[in-house]
Amino acid sequence: MMTLNSARRAGSICGISLVIGLTGCGSMKPLPSDTFYRLKIERGVSEKAKGVMWTEKLLRVTKFHASGLHRERPIVYSDADQVVVKQHRYHLWIDSPERMLQHDLISYLRAARVAPGISGADLSGEGIEIHGRIRQMDQVIAADSTRVVVALAFELIERGSDPTLVFGREYRESRTVSGGDMRAVAAAMSDAVGAIFERFAFDAGGALAGISHQSDAR
Repeated sequence: MMTLNSARRAGSICGISLVIGLTGCGSMKPLPSDTFYRLKIERGVSEKAKGVMWTEKLLRVTKFHASGLHRERPIVYSDADQVVVKQHRYHLWIDSPERMLQHDLISYLRAARVAPGISGADLSGEGIEIHGRIRQMDQVIAADSTRVVVALAFELIERGSDPTLVFGREYRESRTVSGGDMRAVAAAMSDAVGAIFERFAFDAGGALAGISHQSDAR
């Protein structure tokens, strides 16, 4: 049977343990706060794409498609062989990559003045649609280097009674990043996406110009 003194000692030990436990909880570091990033695409149009009007019809840029992690806002990273893919917990895009790339491509093509009207809204009747897909948009971390890899695929569809695939191609760009600073990662992503937009704009303009010349020849 526990004596009164034994009970008091046990109570004191429990009290001390409780204080130590609470002190330990109070010394825990707070979780990092979320940081958000946006793409900053250069709106300047390259010399080779200047003045190239794709079409006299309306142009629609649909929301990009992606699968798995690239549909979500956390920035994606992978190891050197790009097999294992993960998400940063506290570093996020300001919007979903699918929607973010749609809006940025609309702004880029408006600056290039490739069509009389460019929108993300659904268009009725005839026009040109751009369908984009995110194949890769990763920070690639190796033992001695960090880089970003962006791969985007595009399809150009001529709408009408019989929709026609005018052009389809996939583009890949890679940029080396100094260190692992996430601001630098976002800047490198922006540069890679901008380079892909420039290449796509030039190629798509040429494809549509070829279709137009064939129609005129008839």
